[in-house]
Amino acid sequence: MLFNEFGNEQKPVVLCMHGMLQDWRKEYELVKPLEDEFYVIVPAMDGMYPGSQEFTTFAEQCRQIEEYIQINYMGHICGVFGCSQGATVLSELLARNRVKIDVAVFDGIYLAHQGNLAAWFGYTIFKRIKKNGGKFPKAMDVPMKLMGLGEEDYKMFDEIYWDVSDISMKNNFYENYNYCINPRIRDTNTKIHIWCGEKEPYALKSHKILKKYINNYEEKIFEGMGHGQMMLKHNKKFFEMVKEALKSV
Repeated sequence: MLFNEFGNEQKPVVLCMHGMLQDWRKEYELVKPLEDEFYVIVPAMDGMYPGSQEFTTFAEQCRQIEEYIQINYMGHICGVFGCSQGATVLSELLARNRVKIDVAVFDGIYLAHQGNLAAWFGYTIFKRIKKNGGKFPKAMDVPMKLMGLGEEDYKMFDEIYWDVSDISMKNNFYENYNYCINPRIRDTNTKIHIWCGEKEPYALKSHKILKKYINNYEEKIFEGMGHGQMMLKHNKKFFEMVKEALKSV
């Protein structure tokens, strides 16, 4: 894992977790408004940058984050923002409870188990897209609709790290679609904010799962929005809300 740091070191520290197969540099461009009030760290997950080791599991990503926070920040940071798969990894990090995090913001978390068939379908499509130089097959319309997205949203895939190896891509899909909530998240003392669009059924289902385990949370449902749309289409407004959430304790 590669840790990239930005801003004034004297400000509270916030870690920003990128989405599935996302290029961390594109994530940084989105979260840059946070630098006004925070010292921002944007990790690149394994397999998502040149010279990286292969991606294996969410647990391994969490282990590296814990080690980094323990060595560099005495085991305690102000907050973490996670979008999409980054939010899912963040849920595992909180469940492990090996570092102190005051506030966590989940946007578009997926905890609803979808299984090997969904993983194979996603991996096969993305492998084909990569081979065809970014051309999307008609079959991609199915998962797009399940995320509450339309044809105009295909541009979000410009943020993918397309140099990812087939091994890391496959491992990532199978880990993502088979991940189930770690019940130890009930022991976290972190204040949690759970957000998603009203048009993304898997995230809404994931909220229901998560709320069975946590008590200290606030929930936002963005009207008329699909997966990641609030962050991408209303970036300034979105990150003003993230700033307020990160200061909520």
